Amino acid sequence: MNLPAIDIPLKLPFDVPLMVHPIFVHFVVAIPIIVLLIELINLKAKKPAVSVTSLFLLTLAIVVYAGAFFTGKADGSHAFSLLTPEAKEELKFHKLLGTYLVYGIAVVFLFKGAAMAIRRPWARNTFLVVLLLFIGALLKQGKDGGELVYEYGVNVEPVMRLQDRLDDMEFDMEDLKEELQKAKAECGAKGEAAPETGTEANTSAPVEANSTLPAAAPASEESESNRSEANVTETAPAGTLPGYAPTPQSETNMGEPVKIPTH
Repeated sequence: MNLPAIDIPLKLPFDVPLMVHPIFVHFVVAIPIIVLLIELINLKAKKPAVSVTSLFLLTLAIVVYAGAFFTGKADGSHAFSLLTPEAKEELKFHKLLGTYLVYGIAVVFLFKGAAMAIRRPWARNTFLVVLLLFIGALLKQGKDGGELVYEYGVNVEPVMRLQDRLDDMEFDMEDLKEELQKAKAECGAKGEAAPETGTEANTSAPVEANSTLPAAAPASEESESNRSEANVTETAPAGTLPGYAPTPQSETNMGEPVKIPTH
């Protein structure tokens, strides 16, 4: 339902308190319905006092509707930034229809005054038709207002507290993301510096290894000597004692004559 955008070009000289709108909306819905019931009863009663009471209630309704508009505008402005996009659209339409109803109650008041001045059945019937149309739009406005409260949580204190906590968490997440980006940048800078230090360590390693080679040489020589002694011990004939040197056979046979066997 698209309606031309209108507004009430009036600013109050004081700040409107919050959470007063629910007080007004009950009277906003009740007064026109009470006026309709009075007018239906007065169709048979036809008492001027009843008609005057109806006019007085419509005068009071103009004041109540103005109060409902400005208090609703204050509450809506307070909660608008915390709403979802869908809820924001609903709230915009709720405000627009409420503006039409403020002008509409003034029109209903004028029709009532004209019907009392003319005092003709057609004038009274016309007023009743206008009043019925106005109440139909009013009930639509009340339904939309209930959805804003119970479905979207507009100006519901627990929902507002949760929404505030959610906003704080979102801000904390943004701060954490920034810190994470800084940490990644620092790690990247350290990673670029690491290969340079690695090459310096590799160039110094051979020098240190070479410097330790002379110290390890005596140990290798001792191990080779031990191995050679072990091999000699294993190849020595069984029964030999340490320090025993057998006499070569050639030397013992040199001093003896060679005997030739005879037959």
